[in-house]
Amino acid sequence: MDDPVASVSLIVEAFSWIGVALGIVLLVIGLLRGAYFRGWRKTDGVVVVDEGGRRAYRWLGDDAVLYEAPADDDDTQVLDPGDGVTVYVSPRDPSVGRIDDPRHEGRAFRISGSILLGVGVVSSAVSLVLSA
Repeated sequence: MDDPVASVSLIVEAFSWIGVALGIVLLVIGLLRGAYFRGWRKTDGVVVVDEGGRRAYRWLGDDAVLYEAPADDDDTQVLDPGDGVTVYVSPRDPSVGRIDDPRHEGRAFRISGSILLGVGVVSSAVSLVLSA
């Protein structure tokens, strides 16, 4: 490997394989995760103190049942009991709620996958140019 072009070509080819393979995997994971959290509906909730003295939030489901979830997030720790909060409820199970917006789920995987896929495609093109 005395030829610098051969060394660079080998490195670029490694980037292309890693970028394309890992980029596709991360992109698919991000898309699947985003699809799973699509369709959650907004409802109004309230911050309460549960029987154990910890903060929780409650919301009323479409089935007229009052649901409760522990408030372990930093966002609810600054709220006082009785404060209103937006709760996102799962379309598959109304007893599952969260206070952070589910539209952001999978975004980091999608962005990372897109960047790696782009690096892989560019590296593949550079590899073809270097081998010519």
